[in-house]
Amino acid sequence: MNPSLLDRTRSTLDQLRDELLAERNDGHHWTGTLSPSALSTATAVSAMSSILIHSVGSQQSGVTADDQITHCIAAGVQYLQSQQNEDGGFGDTDRSHSNIATSYLVQAASALADQAIGRSLTPETIAALEKYIAHMGKLDALKERYGTDKTFVVPILTNMAIAGLVPWEMVSALPFEAAVFPQSMYRMLQMPVVSYAIPALVAIGQARHFHGPKAFFPIRLIRGAAIGRSISVLEKMQPQSGGYLEATPLTSFVVMSLAVTKRADHKVSRRGLEFLKDSMNEDGSWPIDTNLATWVTSLSMNALAADPTDDRVWCTPELADWHLRCQHEVRHPFTGAEPGGWGWSDLSGAVPDSDDTPAAILALGHMKSSLDDPGSIGFRNST
Repeated sequence: MNPSLLDRTRSTLDQLRDELLAERNDGHHWTGTLSPSALSTATAVSAMSSILIHSVGSQQSGVTADDQITHCIAAGVQYLQSQQNEDGGFGDTDRSHSNIATSYLVQAASALADQAIGRSLTPETIAALEKYIAHMGKLDALKERYGTDKTFVVPILTNMAIAGLVPWEMVSALPFEAAVFPQSMYRMLQMPVVSYAIPALVAIGQARHFHGPKAFFPIRLIRGAAIGRSISVLEKMQPQSGGYLEATPLTSFVVMSLAVTKRADHKVSRRGLEFLKDSMNEDGSWPIDTNLATWVTSLSMNALAADPTDDRVWCTPELADWHLRCQHEVRHPFTGAEPGGWGWSDLSGAVPDSDDTPAAILALGHMKSSLDDPGSIGFRNST
């Protein structure tokens, strides 16, 4: 290889390495941020607006919860106002092409914010949005986008029904009563949503049960009897942070569904609301997920270790200890995953999975050979 090219490559790698090390949180691990999202912002605005519409306000630290929520809703609407694409639609993030799903969610958020605090997108923005939705094919296009998978289309239609944009008859019933069975039976029960959406299945299913057409008597009786037990499942799955999967959309769908069934003051709603307030960005937007600390730390460690000239000064006991403490040591209440895996974040809502776990194992493997006494910080011989 040309010596000058080698020198330039080495110089570039050194610069990237220095920049990567400078991004560490507290000098040990990496946290990172996620893109602001019109999709997440719309669902958060809808959830908070639903809370205001269907009740509540409590005194907190001298400031009413209503004032705090009103500020978040207004900031969210202002952010959405700035995110419309030239075609009139909205995309998932500030760099995404428009799509029918996010566009409908923004339309619902605008309608609910107007009902809650008298703030909405401008008439010109709404007109352009409606034109985009009509051009794309309206609800037929939404259903075509997701096919038979109800994980996304039912929550979107529920959000629209809560906003008064579609009748509840258009929202498919969900078998929320199935959530009371052991997690090991979910696959056998052929749930209509993916496993991580069980909180939405429960909350949305109950909203549809209360507001939609009544099921046949035996099914209606079974579902009525399962309301309390399935809400208990919802409580058990909610992490300490209040945010299911640390994700704004999933948490928002749960909160708005409980609010529209007169349970805005339920502890699941209150904790979910606190999560939403805490995770709003300064510009009035919300990201899809809070952060990916464990994932980006594993990637950073593996990237640094791939350089044969790396001095491994980043291999500190503090970093190894932090990464080891991210390992889940008990059966996870959300998915039933066995102990031993890693999730994408060190936050309580993360769930161990099959990409974050091997990334963490590889990263810790690189560290083990660089520490003076790996056994003193919890490395086992099998690590």
